[in-house]
Amino acid sequence: MDWKKMQLKRHALTGISYMIPVVVAGGLCMGLAKVFGGWDIAAGTFAAILDQIGGAAIGFTVPVITAGIAYSVAGRPGIAPGLAIGTLANSMGAGFLGGLIGGFLTGYITLLIKKKIKLPQAMIGLMPVLVIPLLATLASGLIFVCILGSFVSMINGAITAFLLSMSDSSGLILGGLLGLMRIDMGGPCAQAAYAFSSSMIANGVYGPMSATLVSGMTPPVGVGLAVLIARKRFTGAEYQAAKTAIPLGLCFITEGVFPFVASDPVRTIISCTAGSAVSGALAVFFGCEMPIPHGGVFAIPFCNKPLMFILAFIIGCLVTALLLIVMKPKTASDADDIEQELTADIEFS
Repeated sequence: MDWKKMQLKRHALTGISYMIPVVVAGGLCMGLAKVFGGWDIAAGTFAAILDQIGGAAIGFTVPVITAGIAYSVAGRPGIAPGLAIGTLANSMGAGFLGGLIGGFLTGYITLLIKKKIKLPQAMIGLMPVLVIPLLATLASGLIFVCILGSFVSMINGAITAFLLSMSDSSGLILGGLLGLMRIDMGGPCAQAAYAFSSSMIANGVYGPMSATLVSGMTPPVGVGLAVLIARKRFTGAEYQAAKTAIPLGLCFITEGVFPFVASDPVRTIISCTAGSAVSGALAVFFGCEMPIPHGGVFAIPFCNKPLMFILAFIIGCLVTALLLIVMKPKTASDADDIEQELTADIEFS
């Protein structure tokens, strides 16, 4: 089997891209509910209505990612059975993991039905509205209920229970790992951390998202802070890039650090990864919970401990800035010579 031709990563990212707006909409509604009604929302209030709307949207995240993956694999015929299997995964407590597995299962079964079942020309119109939805939903549903569902639900339940019962030390480890996954600055590792944290929101676990959000904001702001503190160690182009990196970082756009990664990858990646790990670990250690999966500084009011979230962010940025300053040459004119030596050493080793 040629796994590259199956393009599993592309299908998964397509499903996640459809899921994220649903999580954002639901999370914002639930966050607004907490702004108006506190974390203990009274029934019959406007905050309770907002919380109900947000909860309904969050509850739809699993069907959306399942349908998105099935659509990516099999085209439009995969949407209806994908929604059905995603809803089934939700009802069985399989969560985000069940949605991922259900999406691939439904997509490839739908694709198989499309290729293998041929109807007479007079009945061809029944394929997209009756034959494919019925057979794909039945086949995928039976496999999921009888074989996969219980096992995936058990794994999802164990993960959720572990996250809800984390001690301070395990929280530090989890937050640090989510921060370390920022090593590729918005690449597949960072996207995996974001997808995991978003899926935990659907399970009512908000700690991982606080780590993911703060660790994603840290690299651009930390690097920009380093430029402002030690201006002579950076080139004019880097100084101009810092002006853009800081506001981008505050908006949770990690890619603002790319110009620095391109010009000085070794030092930048080391300092940014360290700062992200520290800020992520501290956010979970401080007990920060973030029901909003995006927004950068604009999401801070929705955090249960906004001041502690800000403290974790500041410390992470300082770690990034100080590490980068220490590793940088004293003057920008020395940077090229030292960078060439570093590159030569790496190539030789």
